Amino acid sequence: MKKSPDIQVYLYNAKGQDEKLDLEDVKLSKLGDDRLLWINIPGRNEETIDRVFKKLKVEKVPLESVLNIGERPKLDKFEDFYRFFIVSVELKKDKDLKRAPIDFLVGKNFVITIHDGDVGYFDEFREREKGETQIGELDAESFVATFLDLHIVSYFRALEIIESKVDKLDEDILKEKANESEFLSHVVILRADIAKLRRWFLPHRDLFYALSRPDFLPVAKSDSTEDFKMLAVHFENAVDAIESGRDTVLSLFDLYASKSAERMNKIVQRLTFVTVIMGSLGVIAGTLGMNFKWQAFESETGFWITIIMMSFLTIALTIIARWRSWI
Repeated sequence: MKKSPDIQVYLYNAKGQDEKLDLEDVKLSKLGDDRLLWINIPGRNEETIDRVFKKLKVEKVPLESVLNIGERPKLDKFEDFYRFFIVSVELKKDKDLKRAPIDFLVGKNFVITIHDGDVGYFDEFREREKGETQIGELDAESFVATFLDLHIVSYFRALEIIESKVDKLDEDILKEKANESEFLSHVVILRADIAKLRRWFLPHRDLFYALSRPDFLPVAKSDSTEDFKMLAVHFENAVDAIESGRDTVLSLFDLYASKSAERMNKIVQRLTFVTVIMGSLGVIAGTLGMNFKWQAFESETGFWITIIMMSFLTIALTIIARWRSWI
């Protein structure tokens, strides 16, 4: 069994009197419209999750579903609360992509989040909102909409890393610094990363559309209706950005193929030029080797004249070829 994680309990007050509590100090009867409770569980420990569920009276949620981090993003509605599952993306220190599954349980004036390890935008949110805040004025739906927007932003940040790597490879290709084996290995990694983003993000479409529909009562009764509609738009923008990133990665092959074809064309041009030179010299040597008499070539001097003629022709053709950019 996993080690029991430290439960983080935050109580936000509309008056700005925010508190960090112990779970035992939470009293649902004191949660009003001017207060918002956020319980964050940084670890899928069955005992801990069950304890929190009992404290907030959300025991109808099957623990097997919460503990299953391989499921598809989904939304489950219960009588007085709802639960949904998302997969965010985290960047490791070496800028590799890490899958970050997160469960949300949302009820009247409370939000429960469950995940493994740290979630970057959770930490950023807590760091940014230190001190007295007005988060308590938000209802649970508006609070959740904030995190879902940060969830989308996590994918944009991952795309920025991929695009910066693509730009570096583009520069190396154009400056002809790219080693073929290293280039191909980098492109394979980039294709795998963009495939991960597509595989993790696209299944969220059903969730975002469900939350933004007018028949979803918790949102319909909230002031955050427009926020969820805007989230659906942001989701589609992120999908477009991921697809564009995929095309950008694939375009690396086209650029590399074009530069390879250009290099091959230059090699062929140089080989053709060498062939022309050798052919020209061969014609001269063959002509002078014919059985005829010419006084200038009947002595040793003729040999050197021939060598000089051939050298002059080679230099002249080389100058012309360089001038015409043939080589």
